[in-house]
Amino acid sequence: MSGKITFTVVEGKMQGQLFVFDQHDTFLFGRMDDCHILLKDDQQVSRHHCILEINPQINPPVISIRDLGSKNGTHINGVKYGGREKGESPEEGAKRGYPQVNLRNGDTVKVGQTKIAVQVQAETKVARAPQRMRCVRCGKDVSNEVALDQQGDVVCVSCMQEIEDDPALLLFALLQQVQQVVGAGPEENEPSIHIPDYAIEEKLGAGGMGVVYRVRHVRNGSRAALKVMLSKVAIDTKGRERFKREINLTSIIKHKNVVGFIDKGAVGNVFYCLLEYCEGGSVYELMKTRGGKLSLREAGPLMLDALSGLAYIHTSKVVHRDLKPQNILLAKQHGRLVAKIADLGLAKSFEQAGATGLTVTGNVAGSLAFMPREQLTDFRNVRPVSDVWSISAAFYNMLTGNFPREIRAKDDPIDIILKDDIIPIRRRDASIPPTVAQVIDRALTSDLRRRYQDAGEMYAALAAALR
Repeated sequence: MSGKITFTVVEGKMQGQLFVFDQHDTFLFGRMDDCHILLKDDQQVSRHHCILEINPQINPPVISIRDLGSKNGTHINGVKYGGREKGESPEEGAKRGYPQVNLRNGDTVKVGQTKIAVQVQAETKVARAPQRMRCVRCGKDVSNEVALDQQGDVVCVSCMQEIEDDPALLLFALLQQVQQVVGAGPEENEPSIHIPDYAIEEKLGAGGMGVVYRVRHVRNGSRAALKVMLSKVAIDTKGRERFKREINLTSIIKHKNVVGFIDKGAVGNVFYCLLEYCEGGSVYELMKTRGGKLSLREAGPLMLDALSGLAYIHTSKVVHRDLKPQNILLAKQHGRLVAKIADLGLAKSFEQAGATGLTVTGNVAGSLAFMPREQLTDFRNVRPVSDVWSISAAFYNMLTGNFPREIRAKDDPIDIILKDDIIPIRRRDASIPPTVAQVIDRALTSDLRRRYQDAGEMYAALAAALR
Protein backbone atom coordinates (compact mmCIF):
# COMPACT_ATOMS: atom_id res chain seq x y z
CA MET A 1 0.00 0.00 0.00
CA SER A 2 1.07 3.63 -0.46
CA GLY A 3 1.94 5.89 2.46
CA LYS A 4 -0.68 8.00 4.21
CA ILE A 5 -0.50 11.06 6.43
CA THR A 6 -3.32 12.15 8.75
CA PHE A 7 -3.73 15.45 10.59
CA THR A 8 -6.21 15.33 13.47
CA VAL A 9 -7.37 18.56 15.12
CA VAL A 10 -7.12 17.85 18.87
CA GLU A 11 -7.64 21.38 20.24
CA GLY A 12 -9.59 24.43 19.05
CA LYS A 13 -12.92 25.13 17.35
CA MET A 14 -12.24 22.52 14.66
CA GLN A 15 -11.52 19.75 17.18
CA GLY A 16 -12.21 16.30 15.78
CA GLN A 17 -11.70 17.19 12.11
CA LEU A 18 -9.39 14.97 10.05
CA PHE A 19 -7.25 15.83 7.03
CA VAL A 20 -5.92 12.77 5.15
CA PHE A 21 -3.20 12.90 2.47
CA ASP A 22 -2.18 10.09 0.13
CA GLN A 23 -0.69 12.37 -2.55
CA HIS A 24 1.87 15.18 -2.67
CA ASP A 25 0.19 18.38 -1.45
CA THR A 26 0.52 21.67 0.43
CA PHE A 27 -1.39 22.82 3.53
CA LEU A 28 -1.76 26.38 4.86
CA PHE A 29 -2.74 27.72 8.31
CA GLY A 30 -3.98 31.29 8.56
CA ARG A 31 -6.78 33.85 8.51
CA MET A 32 -6.99 34.29 4.72
CA ASP A 33 -9.71 32.58 2.69
CA ASP A 34 -7.17 30.51 0.71
CA CYS A 35 -5.93 28.70 3.85
CA HIS A 36 -6.78 25.02 4.33
CA ILE A 37 -7.24 25.52 8.08
CA LEU A 38 -9.06 28.85 8.18
CA LEU A 39 -8.79 30.57 11.57
CA LYS A 40 -10.42 33.95 10.93
CA ASP A 41 -11.48 34.60 14.54
CA ASP A 42 -8.17 33.70 16.20
CA GLN A 43 -6.24 36.92 16.73
CA GLN A 44 -3.07 34.95 17.59
CA VAL A 45 -2.94 33.72 13.99
CA SER A 46 -1.39 35.68 11.11
CA ARG A 47 -2.92 36.03 7.64
CA HIS A 48 -0.65 33.32 6.26
CA HIS A 49 0.79 31.79 9.40
CA CYS A 50 2.67 28.70 8.23
CA ILE A 51 2.79 26.26 5.33
CA LEU A 52 3.23 22.48 5.35
CA GLU A 53 4.32 20.38 2.41
CA ILE A 54 3.32 16.74 2.55
CA ASN A 55 4.66 13.95 0.35
CA PRO A 56 3.39 10.48 1.30
CA GLN A 57 4.45 9.05 -2.08
CA ILE A 58 8.01 8.38 -0.95
CA ASN A 59 9.13 6.01 1.78
CA PRO A 60 9.39 7.17 4.47
CA PRO A 61 6.85 9.97 3.86
CA VAL A 62 8.08 13.55 4.30
CA ILE A 63 6.32 16.49 6.01
CA SER A 64 7.98 19.89 6.16
CA ILE A 65 6.56 22.89 8.03
CA ARG A 66 7.69 26.47 7.57
CA ASP A 67 6.64 29.48 9.61
CA LEU A 68 5.91 32.46 7.35
CA GLY A 69 7.01 35.29 9.61
CA SER A 70 3.91 34.96 11.80
CA LYS A 71 3.39 37.31 14.73
CA ASN A 72 3.29 34.61 17.41
CA GLY A 73 5.26 31.75 15.85
CA THR A 74 4.42 28.11 15.20
CA HIS A 75 4.70 25.65 18.10
CA ILE A 76 5.95 22.12 17.38
CA ASN A 77 5.81 19.73 20.32
CA GLY A 78 5.56 22.77 22.57
CA VAL A 79 8.64 24.51 21.14
CA LYS A 80 8.19 27.85 19.35
CA TYR A 81 9.61 28.20 15.84
CA GLY A 82 9.64 31.43 13.87
CA GLY A 83 7.56 34.40 14.91
CA ARG A 84 8.52 38.05 15.23
CA GLU A 85 10.15 39.88 18.06
CA LYS A 86 8.19 42.53 19.94
CA GLY A 87 7.83 45.67 17.82
CA GLU A 88 8.98 44.00 14.59
CA SER A 89 7.04 44.39 11.37
CA PRO A 90 6.42 41.29 9.19
CA GLU A 91 9.11 42.60 6.79
CA GLU A 92 11.64 43.02 9.63
CA GLY A 93 10.89 39.57 10.97
CA ALA A 94 11.35 38.08 7.53
CA LYS A 95 14.92 39.32 7.35
CA ARG A 96 15.92 36.88 10.11
CA GLY A 97 14.90 33.95 7.94
CA TYR A 98 12.10 31.43 8.30
CA PRO A 99 12.92 28.10 9.98
CA GLN A 100 11.85 24.88 8.30
CA VAL A 101 11.22 21.75 10.37
CA ASN A 102 10.57 18.17 9.31
CA LEU A 103 7.72 16.50 11.21
CA ARG A 104 7.53 12.89 12.34
CA ASN A 105 4.82 10.51 13.43
CA GLY A 106 3.36 11.61 16.78
CA ASP A 107 4.41 15.26 16.53
CA THR A 108 1.98 18.06 17.35
CA VAL A 109 1.65 21.48 15.70
CA LYS A 110 -0.07 24.39 17.45
CA VAL A 111 -1.10 27.59 15.66
CA GLY A 112 -2.92 30.04 17.91
CA GLN A 113 -5.61 28.07 19.73
CA THR A 114 -5.63 25.21 17.21
CA LYS A 115 -3.53 22.09 17.67
CA ILE A 116 -3.14 19.14 15.31
CA ALA A 117 -1.61 15.72 15.87
CA VAL A 118 0.45 14.17 13.05
CA GLN A 119 0.13 10.51 12.13
CA VAL A 120 2.43 9.02 9.50
CA GLN A 121 1.70 5.63 8.00
CA ALA A 122 4.57 4.48 5.80
CA GLU A 123 4.31 2.10 2.88
CA THR A 124 4.17 -1.52 3.97
CA LYS A 125 7.10 -3.60 2.73
CA VAL A 126 7.18 -7.34 2.40
CA ALA A 127 10.38 -8.92 3.70
CA ARG A 128 12.27 -11.24 1.38
CA ALA A 129 15.24 -13.49 1.71
CA PRO A 130 18.56 -11.64 1.63
CA GLN A 131 20.67 -11.86 -1.52
CA ARG A 132 24.11 -10.69 -2.56
CA MET A 133 24.00 -7.26 -4.19
CA ARG A 134 26.79 -5.23 -5.76
CA CYS A 135 27.25 -1.52 -6.46
CA VAL A 136 26.48 -0.81 -10.12
CA ARG A 137 29.32 1.73 -10.20
CA CYS A 138 32.31 0.10 -8.46
CA GLY A 139 31.19 -3.51 -8.01
CA LYS A 140 31.55 -3.51 -4.19
CA ASP A 141 29.41 -6.01 -2.25
CA VAL A 142 26.68 -3.85 -0.67
CA SER A 143 24.54 -6.63 0.80
CA ASN A 144 25.02 -5.21 4.30
CA GLU A 145 24.27 -1.64 3.22
CA VAL A 146 20.80 -2.07 1.71
CA ALA A 147 17.45 -3.00 3.19
CA LEU A 148 16.16 -6.53 2.76
CA ASP A 149 13.36 -5.31 0.52
CA GLN A 150 15.58 -3.22 -1.78
CA GLN A 151 15.07 -4.13 -5.42
CA GLY A 152 16.92 -3.38 -8.62
CA ASP A 153 20.26 -1.59 -8.96
CA VAL A 154 22.00 0.04 -5.99
CA VAL A 155 24.93 2.35 -5.39
CA CYS A 156 27.25 1.90 -2.41
CA VAL A 157 27.62 4.60 0.25
CA SER A 158 31.11 5.61 -0.94
CA CYS A 159 30.08 6.02 -4.57
CA MET A 160 26.88 7.82 -3.63
CA GLN A 161 28.87 10.44 -1.72
CA GLU A 162 30.99 11.03 -4.81
CA ILE A 163 28.13 11.30 -7.30
CA GLU A 164 25.94 13.55 -5.12
CA ASP A 165 27.93 16.53 -6.41
CA ASP A 166 28.02 15.27 -10.00
CA PRO A 167 25.41 12.62 -10.95
CA ALA A 168 27.04 12.04 -14.32
CA LEU A 169 29.92 10.18 -12.63
CA LEU A 170 27.60 7.19 -12.39
CA LEU A 171 26.61 7.60 -16.04
CA PHE A 172 30.30 7.63 -17.04
CA ALA A 173 30.77 4.30 -15.28
CA LEU A 174 27.68 2.85 -16.93
CA LEU A 175 28.75 4.08 -20.35
CA GLN A 176 32.09 2.37 -19.84
CA GLN A 177 30.18 -0.84 -19.15
CA VAL A 178 28.36 -0.38 -22.45
CA GLN A 179 31.61 0.17 -24.33
CA GLN A 180 33.14 -2.93 -22.74
CA VAL A 181 30.41 -5.17 -24.13
CA VAL A 182 30.45 -3.78 -27.68
CA GLY A 183 31.00 -6.81 -29.87
CA ALA A 184 30.63 -9.18 -26.94
CA GLY A 185 28.96 -12.55 -27.51
CA PRO A 186 25.36 -13.20 -26.43
CA GLU A 187 26.54 -15.31 -23.47
CA GLU A 188 28.08 -12.32 -21.75
CA ASN A 189 25.99 -10.31 -19.28
CA GLU A 190 24.64 -7.04 -20.62
CA PRO A 191 24.89 -3.95 -18.40
CA SER A 192 21.79 -2.87 -16.51
CA ILE A 193 21.51 0.44 -18.39
CA HIS A 194 21.95 1.09 -22.09
CA ILE A 195 22.95 4.35 -23.75
CA PRO A 196 24.61 2.65 -26.72
CA ASP A 197 26.72 4.54 -29.21
CA TYR A 198 26.77 7.83 -27.28
CA ALA A 199 29.86 9.60 -25.92
CA ILE A 200 29.69 12.48 -23.45
CA GLU A 201 31.34 15.63 -24.82
CA GLU A 202 30.66 18.55 -22.50
CA LYS A 203 28.78 19.56 -19.37
CA LEU A 204 26.16 22.15 -20.37
CA GLY A 205 24.81 23.10 -16.97
CA ALA A 206 23.24 22.06 -13.68
CA GLY A 207 19.98 22.88 -11.94
CA GLY A 208 17.65 21.82 -9.18
CA MET A 209 16.86 18.46 -10.80
CA GLY A 210 20.26 17.40 -12.09
CA VAL A 211 22.99 17.92 -14.67
CA VAL A 212 22.82 18.27 -18.46
CA TYR A 213 25.55 17.05 -20.84
CA ARG A 214 26.02 17.28 -24.58
CA VAL A 215 26.56 13.83 -26.04
CA ARG A 216 27.52 12.68 -29.52
CA HIS A 217 26.38 9.61 -31.42
CA VAL A 218 29.62 7.77 -32.20
CA ARG A 219 28.43 6.45 -35.57
CA ASN A 220 26.55 9.32 -37.25
CA GLY A 221 27.96 12.26 -35.26
CA SER A 222 24.56 13.67 -34.31
CA ARG A 223 24.33 15.42 -30.96
CA ALA A 224 21.81 15.10 -28.16
CA ALA A 225 21.36 16.43 -24.64
CA LEU A 226 21.67 13.96 -21.78
CA LYS A 227 19.79 15.06 -18.68
CA VAL A 228 20.82 13.16 -15.54
CA MET A 229 18.63 13.37 -12.43
CA LEU A 230 19.77 11.97 -9.09
CA SER A 231 17.05 10.93 -6.70
CA LYS A 232 17.30 12.26 -3.16
CA VAL A 233 15.65 9.14 -1.72
CA ALA A 234 15.99 5.38 -2.23
CA ILE A 235 14.10 4.20 -5.32
CA ASP A 236 13.07 0.62 -5.98
CA THR A 237 12.07 -1.09 -9.22
CA LYS A 238 8.46 0.06 -8.91
CA GLY A 239 9.55 3.69 -8.66
CA ARG A 240 11.77 3.45 -11.72
CA GLU A 241 9.00 1.84 -13.75
CA ARG A 242 6.61 4.58 -12.62
CA PHE A 243 9.09 7.18 -13.87
CA LYS A 244 9.33 5.52 -17.27
CA ARG A 245 5.55 5.22 -17.50
CA GLU A 246 5.04 8.89 -16.66
CA ILE A 247 7.70 9.97 -19.15
CA ASN A 248 5.99 7.90 -21.86
CA LEU A 249 2.91 10.09 -21.50
CA THR A 250 4.87 13.18 -22.53
CA SER A 251 7.36 11.59 -24.96
CA ILE A 252 4.65 11.27 -27.62
CA ILE A 253 4.22 15.08 -27.78
CA LYS A 254 6.00 16.19 -30.95
CA HIS A 255 5.96 19.84 -32.02
CA LYS A 256 8.47 22.17 -33.65
CA ASN A 257 8.49 24.37 -30.53
CA VAL A 258 8.90 21.53 -28.00
CA VAL A 259 12.30 19.92 -27.37
CA GLY A 260 12.27 16.50 -29.00
CA PHE A 261 12.36 13.34 -26.88
CA ILE A 262 14.77 10.52 -27.80
CA ASP A 263 15.06 8.01 -24.95
CA LYS A 264 14.79 7.54 -21.17
CA GLY A 265 15.96 5.19 -18.48
CA ALA A 266 16.79 4.69 -14.82
CA VAL A 267 19.30 2.76 -12.80
CA GLY A 268 19.60 2.76 -9.04
CA ASN A 269 18.83 6.28 -7.85
CA VAL A 270 19.74 7.84 -11.20
CA PHE A 271 17.22 8.75 -13.91
CA TYR A 272 18.16 10.02 -17.35
CA CYS A 273 16.60 11.32 -20.54
CA LEU A 274 18.11 11.78 -23.99
CA LEU A 275 16.67 14.90 -25.61
CA GLU A 276 17.07 17.00 -28.73
CA TYR A 277 20.18 19.19 -28.50
CA CYS A 278 19.50 22.92 -28.90
CA GLU A 279 22.77 24.55 -29.88
CA GLY A 280 21.54 28.07 -29.09
CA GLY A 281 21.42 27.40 -25.34
CA SER A 282 18.57 28.82 -23.27
CA VAL A 283 16.73 32.13 -23.24
CA TYR A 284 18.33 32.76 -19.85
CA GLU A 285 21.81 32.43 -21.38
CA LEU A 286 20.85 34.69 -24.27
CA MET A 287 19.64 37.31 -21.78
CA LYS A 288 23.03 37.24 -20.07
CA THR A 289 24.82 37.91 -23.37
CA ARG A 290 22.47 40.88 -23.99
CA GLY A 291 23.14 42.52 -20.64
CA GLY A 292 20.36 40.88 -18.64
CA LYS A 293 17.29 41.36 -20.86
CA LEU A 294 16.10 41.22 -24.48
CA SER A 295 14.64 43.87 -26.74
CA LEU A 296 11.01 43.37 -27.73
CA ARG A 297 12.13 43.01 -31.33
CA GLU A 298 14.29 40.00 -30.43
CA ALA A 299 12.04 38.60 -27.72
CA GLY A 300 8.72 38.87 -29.62
CA PRO A 301 9.24 35.95 -32.05
CA LEU A 302 10.70 33.80 -29.26
CA MET A 303 7.68 34.51 -27.04
CA LEU A 304 5.31 33.44 -29.81
CA ASP A 305 7.39 30.30 -30.46
CA ALA A 306 7.23 29.36 -26.77
CA LEU A 307 3.48 29.98 -26.60
CA SER A 308 2.96 27.90 -29.75
CA GLY A 309 4.76 24.94 -28.18
CA LEU A 310 2.99 25.38 -24.84
CA ALA A 311 -0.40 25.63 -26.59
CA TYR A 312 0.23 22.24 -28.21
CA ILE A 313 1.23 20.82 -24.82
CA HIS A 314 -2.02 22.09 -23.32
CA THR A 315 -4.13 20.58 -26.12
CA SER A 316 -2.45 17.28 -25.21
CA LYS A 317 -3.87 17.61 -21.64
CA VAL A 318 -0.42 18.13 -20.10
CA VAL A 319 0.64 20.88 -17.67
CA HIS A 320 4.34 21.81 -17.57
CA ARG A 321 4.54 23.28 -14.01
CA ASP A 322 8.14 24.53 -14.23
CA LEU A 323 8.33 27.22 -16.90
CA LYS A 324 11.15 29.78 -16.70
CA PRO A 325 13.77 31.27 -19.06
CA GLN A 326 16.13 28.37 -18.29
CA ASN A 327 13.51 25.93 -19.66
CA ILE A 328 13.00 27.75 -22.96
CA LEU A 329 15.78 26.52 -25.25
CA LEU A 330 16.96 27.92 -28.58
CA ALA A 331 17.65 26.05 -31.82
CA LYS A 332 19.13 27.63 -34.94
CA GLN A 333 16.90 27.14 -37.97
CA HIS A 334 16.96 28.94 -41.33
CA GLY A 335 19.17 31.71 -40.03
CA ARG A 336 17.18 32.57 -36.90
CA LEU A 337 16.74 31.36 -33.34
CA VAL A 338 13.66 29.24 -32.67
CA ALA A 339 12.38 28.80 -29.10
CA LYS A 340 11.44 25.36 -27.78
CA ILE A 341 9.83 24.37 -24.48
CA ALA A 342 12.14 22.04 -22.52
CA ASP A 343 11.84 19.72 -19.51
CA LEU A 344 8.32 18.74 -20.50
CA GLY A 345 6.93 16.43 -17.83
CA LEU A 346 10.29 15.76 -16.19
CA ALA A 347 9.46 17.47 -12.88
CA LYS A 348 6.10 15.72 -12.56
CA SER A 349 7.48 12.36 -13.67
CA PHE A 350 10.36 12.59 -11.20
CA GLU A 351 7.91 13.47 -8.44
CA GLN A 352 5.44 10.70 -9.35
CA ALA A 353 8.25 8.18 -9.20
CA GLY A 354 8.81 9.18 -5.57
CA ALA A 355 12.27 10.38 -6.52
CA THR A 356 12.08 13.75 -4.83
CA GLY A 357 11.01 14.71 -1.36
CA LEU A 358 9.84 18.32 -1.49
CA THR A 359 9.35 20.67 -4.43
CA VAL A 360 7.71 23.71 -2.82
CA THR A 361 9.15 24.39 0.63
CA GLY A 362 12.42 22.82 -0.52
CA ASN A 363 12.48 24.57 -3.90
CA VAL A 364 15.11 26.99 -5.08
CA ALA A 365 14.28 30.68 -5.45
CA GLY A 366 14.97 30.53 -9.19
CA SER A 367 11.88 28.40 -9.76
CA LEU A 368 9.76 30.04 -7.07
CA ALA A 369 10.11 33.40 -8.84
CA PHE A 370 8.06 31.98 -11.72
CA MET A 371 5.49 30.12 -9.61
CA PRO A 372 1.85 31.25 -9.56
CA ARG A 373 0.12 31.69 -6.25
CA GLU A 374 -2.30 28.79 -6.78
CA GLN A 375 0.62 26.37 -7.07
CA LEU A 376 1.01 26.87 -3.31
CA THR A 377 -2.64 27.11 -2.31
CA ASP A 378 -4.07 24.43 -4.66
CA PHE A 379 -1.01 22.31 -5.39
CA ARG A 380 -2.78 19.18 -6.65
CA ASN A 381 -5.04 21.00 -9.11
CA VAL A 382 -2.56 23.02 -11.15
CA ARG A 383 -4.02 23.54 -14.65
CA PRO A 384 -2.96 25.18 -17.95
CA VAL A 385 -4.04 28.57 -16.59
CA SER A 386 -1.16 28.25 -14.09
CA ASP A 387 1.34 27.64 -16.90
CA VAL A 388 0.06 30.88 -18.44
CA TRP A 389 1.15 32.76 -15.31
CA SER A 390 4.58 31.11 -15.27
CA ILE A 391 5.39 31.70 -18.93
CA SER A 392 4.20 35.29 -18.63
CA ALA A 393 6.53 35.73 -15.67
CA ALA A 394 9.31 34.38 -17.90
CA PHE A 395 8.39 36.91 -20.63
CA TYR A 396 8.33 39.70 -18.04
CA ASN A 397 11.82 38.67 -16.96
CA MET A 398 13.01 38.50 -20.59
CA LEU A 399 11.84 42.05 -21.33
CA THR A 400 12.79 43.79 -18.07
CA GLY A 401 15.46 41.68 -16.36
CA ASN A 402 13.21 41.76 -13.27
CA PHE A 403 10.55 39.51 -11.74
CA PRO A 404 6.83 40.34 -11.58
CA ARG A 405 7.06 40.37 -7.77
CA GLU A 406 9.57 42.40 -5.79
CA ILE A 407 12.02 39.82 -4.43
CA ARG A 408 14.59 41.16 -2.01
CA ALA A 409 17.55 39.39 -0.42
CA LYS A 410 16.57 37.42 2.70
CA ASP A 411 12.83 37.69 1.95
CA ASP A 412 11.09 34.33 2.01
CA PRO A 413 9.92 33.77 -1.59
CA ILE A 414 6.99 31.63 -0.40
CA ASP A 415 5.63 34.54 1.63
CA ILE A 416 6.12 36.84 -1.37
CA ILE A 417 4.15 34.45 -3.60
CA LEU A 418 1.27 34.32 -1.11
CA LYS A 419 1.10 38.12 -0.87
CA ASP A 420 0.96 38.16 -4.69
CA ASP A 421 1.81 41.82 -5.22
CA ILE A 422 2.51 42.13 -8.96
CA ILE A 423 4.29 45.18 -10.37
CA PRO A 424 2.79 46.20 -13.76
CA ILE A 425 5.40 45.68 -16.45
CA ARG A 426 5.35 49.27 -17.76
CA ARG A 427 6.34 50.43 -14.29
CA ARG A 428 9.54 48.45 -14.88
CA ASP A 429 10.02 49.66 -18.46
CA ALA A 430 7.79 52.39 -19.89
CA SER A 431 9.09 51.72 -23.43
CA ILE A 432 7.12 48.46 -23.65
CA PRO A 433 4.07 49.11 -25.90
CA PRO A 434 0.78 49.34 -23.94
CA THR A 435 -0.81 46.60 -26.07
CA VAL A 436 1.96 44.12 -25.18
CA ALA A 437 1.96 45.22 -21.53
CA GLN A 438 -1.78 44.67 -21.33
CA VAL A 439 -1.40 41.04 -22.46
CA ILE A 440 1.38 40.27 -19.98
CA ASP A 441 -0.31 42.03 -17.06
CA ARG A 442 -3.57 40.18 -17.70
CA ALA A 443 -1.72 36.86 -17.82
CA LEU A 444 -0.22 37.65 -14.41
CA THR A 445 -3.46 38.48 -12.61
CA SER A 446 -4.28 36.42 -9.53
CA ASP A 447 -7.91 36.13 -10.68
CA LEU A 448 -7.87 32.85 -12.58
CA ARG A 449 -11.14 33.73 -14.34
CA ARG A 450 -9.63 36.89 -15.86
CA ARG A 451 -6.35 35.25 -16.85
CA TYR A 452 -5.94 33.60 -20.26
CA GLN A 453 -7.13 30.04 -19.72
CA ASP A 454 -4.40 28.36 -21.77
CA ALA A 455 -1.40 29.18 -23.93
CA GLY A 456 -3.43 29.12 -27.15
CA GLU A 457 -5.64 31.94 -25.91
CA MET A 458 -2.62 33.97 -24.84
CA TYR A 459 -0.86 33.30 -28.16
CA ALA A 460 -3.73 34.88 -30.09
CA ALA A 461 -3.73 37.96 -27.84
CA LEU A 462 0.06 38.45 -27.93
CA ALA A 463 0.28 37.92 -31.70
CA ALA A 464 -2.33 40.65 -32.20
CA ALA A 465 -0.51 42.98 -29.78
CA LEU A 466 2.82 42.49 -31.52
CA ARG A 467 1.27 43.26 -34.91
